[in-house]
Amino acid sequence: VARVAAAGVVGMGGGGYSAARKLRDARAAEVDVAIGNGMASEPGATADARLLREHFAGVAEGLAIVAGALNSARQVLAVPAPSDLPAPAQALALPFPAGDERRLAAHVANRPVPRDGHPADVGVAVFNVATLFAIYEAVRLGRALRQRLVTVGGEDRWLAIGTPLAALGLPAGDAYRVGGALTGRTVGADAVVLATTFCVETPRSPALPCIRCGWCAPACPEGLRPDRLHAAFEHAEPHAAAFDCIECGACTAACPSGIDLVEEIRALKARAGQDQRRVARAAEARERHAARANRLARRARQRLDQRTARIGAAPRDW
Repeated sequence: VARVAAAGVVGMGGGGYSAARKLRDARAAEVDVAIGNGMASEPGATADARLLREHFAGVAEGLAIVAGALNSARQVLAVPAPSDLPAPAQALALPFPAGDERRLAAHVANRPVPRDGHPADVGVAVFNVATLFAIYEAVRLGRALRQRLVTVGGEDRWLAIGTPLAALGLPAGDAYRVGGALTGRTVGADAVVLATTFCVETPRSPALPCIRCGWCAPACPEGLRPDRLHAAFEHAEPHAAAFDCIECGACTAACPSGIDLVEEIRALKARAGQDQRRVARAAEARERHAARANRLARRARQRLDQRTARIGAAPRDW
């Protein structure tokens, strides 16, 4: 765990969290199943698949290191079916989004994760295959995290972390799509390759207006209504269901108007977070105002009591 921390390894499937911290938390939670997530289902992002084909032994060794650090009784490397990869890979035929760690915990370990919970709550830890390979290099080879495999416009390349996206040879523009066609984000031309960057593309085409077709609703694996979330986004209204979204991009794929529903739902979450912080700041301000008013009133009473005491102690002879 110390070597993983020193190498700067983070969750490379998109989370960006500290891998060493995740290992410590998983050990504290007594996790007994370690799952390597090779089920990347983002269309057009093939970096994980190539990593498995060319560096399967390193990924498997990284999973074994994780399992050993957690004293795990079971380790599974989950890959899409059909698969010609050797054991200990377990080929799974899962519906989209296959890479969701809650679904992997349910299918691989038969341990459903509560909607508001995490895999560690049911004794499962899930690590992306790129993270496992980085753990292998950190522990066995002593290498810090300096590069990663990235799908750039449909081509997989090893890129140094920190490489400007403008230097990747994609069509010139003032923005790029990072993270895939469905679940990605639009970033500026000054962005660089991060440890979490697994795919870089040109931005999506401008969306057409919503035609209220409802195709996004049956596509959602969480049973949400993305069309209603879209309406909430358009009218700048809050919607509590936004926090139940796992940002898989299925609704975006189903939308015939090409609306980036995932990006809108992220904006709803951010807006709700801003509203919560605004309410919290207002409550803190009210508390500070009330405390100041009480303090001033207390001081005024003290001055009045002191004045009354002085008058009573030395009455004047008129």
